Amino acid sequence: MAEVQWYYARDDQQFGPVSAIELKQLADDGRLAPDDLLWREGMDTWATAINLRGLFAEAPATPNAKIAAPTAMITPAVRPHADAALPSAAPASLRFILRATQIMLWSMCVLVVLSGIVLFTRAFLIAKDATEEAAAAAVFATFFLGAYVLARCGEKLSRLLLAVSRKRGHH
Repeated sequence: MAEVQWYYARDDQQFGPVSAIELKQLADDGRLAPDDLLWREGMDTWATAINLRGLFAEAPATPNAKIAAPTAMITPAVRPHADAALPSAAPASLRFILRATQIMLWSMCVLVVLSGIVLFTRAFLIAKDATEEAAAAAVFATFFLGAYVLARCGEKLSRLLLAVSRKRGHH
């Protein structure tokens, strides 16, 4: 099977293709930032580099683990053809909007979970029997579910904005 080839973009400039090992090396050397965009054949849209599991992880204890990490985190794909049309990278203004939206949504997730903890603790401490304790736990679970929904909405919103940008032809 052919090795996966990655493209990355920063400041409206596209680079690549690079192998998974080269991509990991770029991240380790600081030449690939967490908010840079990544794409490989088979992906519908560009994704931020921070979302690629293991790319910005702590350095492994052994040199061999460093080489093995990228291949484990990347789904194999067919090598892109030279004439394959690649989606354009998101413009800087859209990247700013995406980053601000992600920060806002993650902040809301944290606030929802903290509110759930406070309400659970209060309800649990004043509970008179096991039924009221269970109701307090249900409230806590509901807040965690709300935080999960917010996080998924943020991910979907980011993908939607990138797709709209690509369809409108922002280069």
